[in-house]
Amino acid sequence: MSDKFTRLEKKWVFKNKDKETLTQNLISHNLYFRPHFQERFVNSIYFDNLDLKFAEDNLAGVSNRKKIRLRWYSPNSNTLINPTLEVKVKKNFQGFKKLFAFKEFNNFKVNEKNLKKISEKINNTLVSENLIPITQVFYKRNYFISCDKRVRATLDVDLKYRKIKNFIQSFFVRSNDIVLEFKYSNNFDSYLRNNITGITRVSRNSKYINSLEKNNFFQ
Repeated sequence: MSDKFTRLEKKWVFKNKDKETLTQNLISHNLYFRPHFQERFVNSIYFDNLDLKFAEDNLAGVSNRKKIRLRWYSPNSNTLINPTLEVKVKKNFQGFKKLFAFKEFNNFKVNEKNLKKISEKINNTLVSENLIPITQVFYKRNYFISCDKRVRATLDVDLKYRKIKNFIQSFFVRSNDIVLEFKYSNNFDSYLRNNITGITRVSRNSKYINSLEKNNFFQ
């Protein structure tokens, strides 16, 4: 993927609405969103260094920042299914992703031994600064697209987080939040702002940061 900021991403976090209400809001919105793909389960293991540099950059509001995660799509949160390493680079609301297939880890269990092998592969691939697994995030994602095909939307529900740094926590911590995200090309920004009535203001939201907070990393 080209290292260019060609896509805008804007998020809203809802704490007191249900999935059905938000889905209906999208369908009746003046952009006329419709389901785009089948709902699927998303798993992400986030990597950072011992000082949690990526997390600190996010919390400090650093304009140019990144997150590194291993992602796979499966209802099984304990087994890697065709995992992909994603390096997500953001500058304010703009972003792009670099993707690396990690096919050799397909069907690997999420355990300490395998995470060590994956970490070694990540650090060799990125020539990076001793990245280690920190947390795992698991949720269901619903996909929508506007009738003019210019804007894609996702609704993330049933979010769960668990700690992986130092040991693999046996349980997930649940969240009732629902995350709505719009993704669209830079040149459609003014168009979207003129057609976004009915949606609350943009929220700062990071599933990685949420996973750290839910598992008491900042206490």
